[in-house]
Amino acid sequence: MDLINKIEAILFLYGEELEIERLEKFFEVSREDMINALGKLKSEKENKGINLKIKDGKASFVTNPLYGEDLFNFFNPKSKPKKLSKAALETLTIIAYRQPISKPDIERIRGVNVDGVITSLEEKELIECVGVVDGLGRAKQYKVTENFLKYLNIRSLEDLPNYKEVGNGGETENK
Repeated sequence: MDLINKIEAILFLYGEELEIERLEKFFEVSREDMINALGKLKSEKENKGINLKIKDGKASFVTNPLYGEDLFNFFNPKSKPKKLSKAALETLTIIAYRQPISKPDIERIRGVNVDGVITSLEEKELIECVGVVDGLGRAKQYKVTENFLKYLNIRSLEDLPNYKEVGNGGETENK
């Protein structure tokens, strides 16, 4: 058991893949003894936050994939804005149902200037520019992003209420 604890400490501090052969030489143990020790350590870590990965003659600690979403959300807190203004929600709704849509078209629907709202939604990575409209002024066109879907906790735009009926300005595809 002492060997397992020593291996664990070394792998933790090493921080990346370490050749199993190097551990064998350091501890002066056979390949079989090292593989047994690593197997026991791997079993101990199996349902924990940290797992032991053994691959291609190397060993390393990795995070448990079960906690990937929590890790992403912890280290990427801007992925879900806390609260959006009424203007931002209205603008997002228009973009989601009518995308791709230009700023002048959004302003025509809302009846107000949306410069600040568009900038804010882009900074929060809820919308993105996907091109420009040919013609006078070459207005940018916007669509919602994956972060928008995550914000609403939905998989696709089709999960929005009545999307099939009103999405893209009410235009339906002929199938």
